[in-house]
Amino acid sequence: MPLSNNHKSGFVLVSILWVTVMLSLLVLGFGRRAALDRRAAAYSLDQTQAMMMARGAVDRGIVELQNHATVRRILPEEYHENLRMGASWVQSMNLFLEGYFEQREMFQHDEVIYVIIDEERYIDINNAPDEILEAIPSLSRSAIRRIRARLAREGHSNEERTPFNAIEELQYIRGVSEDDWFGTERTPGLRNILTVWSDDGRINVNTAPREVLACIPDLSSGDIEAILHYRAGSDGDLYTRTDRSFANMNDLSEKTGITGDSLRALEKYCKTTSSYFRIRGVATRRNGRIRAVCEAVVSMRQGMSNILEWQEKTLGS
Repeated sequence: MPLSNNHKSGFVLVSILWVTVMLSLLVLGFGRRAALDRRAAAYSLDQTQAMMMARGAVDRGIVELQNHATVRRILPEEYHENLRMGASWVQSMNLFLEGYFEQREMFQHDEVIYVIIDEERYIDINNAPDEILEAIPSLSRSAIRRIRARLAREGHSNEERTPFNAIEELQYIRGVSEDDWFGTERTPGLRNILTVWSDDGRINVNTAPREVLACIPDLSSGDIEAILHYRAGSDGDLYTRTDRSFANMNDLSEKTGITGDSLRALEKYCKTTSSYFRIRGVATRRNGRIRAVCEAVVSMRQGMSNILEWQEKTLGS
């Protein structure tokens, strides 16, 4: 039976409504997809921007190291006090606050900072003397034996040694527990007192923390207190802008009164300058929800920097 005109009109109307609904759903879907793509693109742009700023912060730290090395070469030793690791050139600083970026209103709740860390303030696992390794409370005798076997120090040439390329490799040495690595209330963690960067295994007495100084043979607790007290400067706090440093071991003896076996131990195991530094750059976007971290290990030779290691990662959502 043929459809009446009313039925035909109704069928057409329903079809049009269905087509309209489908087109609306498609438009909404495309719109939502476009919005998600736009958000993803903005997020990716912020990530890229944060990483570029973190890299720039590391570059700024390298420039500071080069300037420091140049001035040290030019100025006589009596003026080196202003080049200490606690001075303003090595302090963590927010580059936004220093006016390095235009349109600062876009970054009101963000930061771009760099930190310079002296790697030779720690004990170099690859070159430290056995007597210092044996004084580390978190290293068991069995772990020390395996470290010695890996480094093959006795009766082997340097070409036959297998040095640690990263301090994290110690976690895979049998005899090193999680408590040894992270530390406990009574013993410092290995990750906080060891490094793989130095040429001679000697420790920078101007920057070494208490836990590292405690591993130096023949150094008493009174000697350590005298060293730290002088280094802390007028505010009594370490690693601040008032920190003081020792020009050499004779200067250390004059400033602290340390003599005898303690001074000889410091002369044997320590030094007052460093060549290896870790520079960490951190930048944030979106009020800190996106964070980029860039790290470089740099060696300084005759005022020239050489990048030995470079790592970077982005965090946040």
